[in-house]
Amino acid sequence: MKELFAFIEKHSFILLFLILQIVSFIFIVNFNEPQKSRFGVVSNAFQGRIYSLTQKITRYFYLDIANQRLADENAKLYKNQEYSKFDHTINITHVDDAENNQQYEYIPAKVLNNSTNKIQNYITINKGWKHGIEKNMSVICPSGIVGVVVRTSKNFSLIMTVLNPHFRVSTKFKNSGFYGSLTWNGKDYKLATLEEIPLHVIINIGDTLVTNSYSNLFPSEIMVGTIESFYQNNNFFSADVRLSTDFKRIDYVYVVRDLYKKERENLESFMQ
Repeated sequence: MKELFAFIEKHSFILLFLILQIVSFIFIVNFNEPQKSRFGVVSNAFQGRIYSLTQKITRYFYLDIANQRLADENAKLYKNQEYSKFDHTINITHVDDAENNQQYEYIPAKVLNNSTNKIQNYITINKGWKHGIEKNMSVICPSGIVGVVVRTSKNFSLIMTVLNPHFRVSTKFKNSGFYGSLTWNGKDYKLATLEEIPLHVIINIGDTLVTNSYSNLFPSEIMVGTIESFYQNNNFFSADVRLSTDFKRIDYVYVVRDLYKKERENLESFMQ
C-alpha cells in the first residue's frame, strides 16, 4: 500500500492531468450534441469491431474442435471399411491340366507397395507364408507376367518384378515357338529386351511373346508382350519388347504354385 501512495504522490501531476482530461471529455460529449453523436458512432463502430473479432476467435476455436470431431468420425468410418481390414482369407484356385499332367494353384493377393522408377524394382503383397506362398514362386496378373517371390513373412511377400536387372525368364514366339531370354533394359518400365534369338528366326513387329516351360518358373503360354523393334547383335537378334503388363497400374496379382516343381527340380539337379 505504501508503494501505491508513493507512486500516486510521485506522479500526482500527471494523474491529475489525465483525470481532468477525462472529465473534460465527458462534459464535452454529454453537453454538446454534435460531439455526442459523433462519439456514439465511433463507439458503436469500435464495439462492433471488438464483437466481430471476438466472434471470429470463438468460431476459430469451435471450428478446430468441430474439425477434430469430424476427423475422428471419418477415422471410424475408414476403420470399418473393407479396405481397412487385413485380408486373412486363403483363396486358392486349382487348375488341372490333364494333357500336360500339370497342376497349378493360384493365390490372389493385393499389391500394397510398388516401384517402377528404380534400378531394382519390387512389389509388396498382402499374402505370406501363412497363405502358402514360398520363395521362387512366379507371380502373374490378368495381363501377363509380373515377377517372382524373393522373400516372405507371415502375412506379406516381396516380389522381384520384371523391372529388375536380376530378373530373367525364357520366353517364346507364340507363332513359331522359337525362344529367347527376356531381361529389363533398365530405362523404360514399358519395355524389356529379348536376347539370344537365332538369326534364322523370322521376326515381325507386333509378334506376340509368351512364357515357355524351359525356365520352370511360369506356366506356359502366359502373356509377356509384343515385339516393338529388333536388331542384329553379334550372332543373334535382339528385340525390344513392349510388356503386356502395365506395372504402374497393378492392383491385384496371382502367386502361382506348381505342385510338380520340386519333383522336376530334384530330377534335373543331376544334370548340374
